[in-house]
Amino acid sequence: MPSIQNEIDSAIVLTSRPYTDGKRVVRVMSRTHGTIALWVNEGRGKNRRIAMWHAGALLELSGMNRKGSEGLIRFREARRTVVLDAVIRDPRRSAIVFFICEVIEKTMAEETPHPEVHDLMARTICEIESSASLGWIHAAFLGQLIRLLGIAPVSPGNSDVTSLDLQSGDWKHEIGLEKESLEKSIADGFMAFLEPEAVVPTMWSIADRKRLILGQVRYLQHQLGTLREIKSYAVLEAVFDNER
Repeated sequence: MPSIQNEIDSAIVLTSRPYTDGKRVVRVMSRTHGTIALWVNEGRGKNRRIAMWHAGALLELSGMNRKGSEGLIRFREARRTVVLDAVIRDPRRSAIVFFICEVIEKTMAEETPHPEVHDLMARTICEIESSASLGWIHAAFLGQLIRLLGIAPVSPGNSDVTSLDLQSGDWKHEIGLEKESLEKSIADGFMAFLEPEAVVPTMWSIADRKRLILGQVRYLQHQLGTLREIKSYAVLEAVFDNER
């Protein structure tokens, strides 16, 4: 990415890590630049502003600058465009947001613009903030992400197939390794969530939902060549309720 100077951009916080006292490195999904790293001076004492750098925070950055094509990006001002009170207070909501942010950070290529992915994240986070039903929001997000990136598998040509291969995206007549394939019943849900108005499954077990979510992540990462463990999913499972 070339030099940046005095730009205004929307960004979503992915991770935030302390660097030295009063300073931190924050990774964000920028609408203009994709996944980038910011140098944040959070201030000291009463002027310290650490709360706005939580995962999923929706920000507007102004005065962005970086000399050359490498290094951290600095900025003059950051402000929250939406205050996520429910996400901060509710462990279930925050767990889903952390999961979505980790998937984006570990899957999307560095400094590659994807404004449509930024916008999908922003809409989903606002839905997580306000929705009364949380059970399938992350499945819907992953399905829409796969569709937006143009890597969705085609529908099976016949009804005799028994599984979806997560490495190739092909439909098979036999069940492959559990980690690398989805049986037809789960794969049908995978395909349903590729649509904007997916019908939420009503008879699935929590174990089925877990198979679907991990299958979506595995498929996404195979297609983008970025196989990395998403550690926050274990936390999400631990705090999530029994919604279906």
